[in-house]
Amino acid sequence: MTPEKNNRGIKMPMLSPLPSRFWRGLLSTLFLFLVLTPPALAEHLRLALANSTCEVMKKIGAAYQASTPVEIDYNCKSSGLLAKGLRGGALHADIFVSADQEWMDFAVENTLVAREQVSSPWGNRLVVAVASVNPLQLNNLQDLASEQVTDILIGDPSTAPFGRYAKEALESAGLWGRIKDKIATRKNITLLAESLAEKKTGTAGILFRTNLNQHLKESFAIDTRLHKPIRYFLAPLKSSANKEEVRDFLKFLQSQTARQIFLAERFEPTGH
Repeated sequence: MTPEKNNRGIKMPMLSPLPSRFWRGLLSTLFLFLVLTPPALAEHLRLALANSTCEVMKKIGAAYQASTPVEIDYNCKSSGLLAKGLRGGALHADIFVSADQEWMDFAVENTLVAREQVSSPWGNRLVVAVASVNPLQLNNLQDLASEQVTDILIGDPSTAPFGRYAKEALESAGLWGRIKDKIATRKNITLLAESLAEKKTGTAGILFRTNLNQHLKESFAIDTRLHKPIRYFLAPLKSSANKEEVRDFLKFLQSQTARQIFLAERFEPTGH
């Protein structure tokens, strides 16, 4: 290529067009940058949930996510294990849901949550149930002392509120001493429901009505006068109370959409 002259008569070299392989390389680099660069992170919610609320909260979470770009982690255990894990630092959460007041009080006393931010929006009902294929016919608590009942499954009263309610009801009915040799415990309500569904004869279980499934059938509901009112308690952790996504989700839990989901799952609203 013939060099050109500038206005002073000095020969200047001609600049060659950039080779096509340069443009291909540049475009490839830009493409990889766009593909590999992560998108902006969605908001993140961590829920520590009493086991008996796990399924309903997942449904509510899905309804919330339909209009809000947020990731939700569900940690479902017995209320006592959650409260102890949060206190010891083994668990981390933005919102804690307890199946009784005792473990929420524990969280308050250990400065995990502020008492003025605790609400109690839902309740539940304690029932006696058997496997769907179990021919056992039970009409009242006294029937649990009969010879046809060989085993009774309840939650662990030391950590699972539904087990504590069951023990309280049996004691109030004057049955605990008579049937305690038949009793076996489970750590949480999901495990109890699974175990009960496998027992074909002779076994009954005491659990929340909301945790019945197609493999179980309710024999009867336990008289509510035999135990403390079954109430759930909800609160944001102090470390998360001011997060916008936490406040927004708590507001959604009060919406008509959330209310309808709770009612469909047979939770009982308390209005508190």
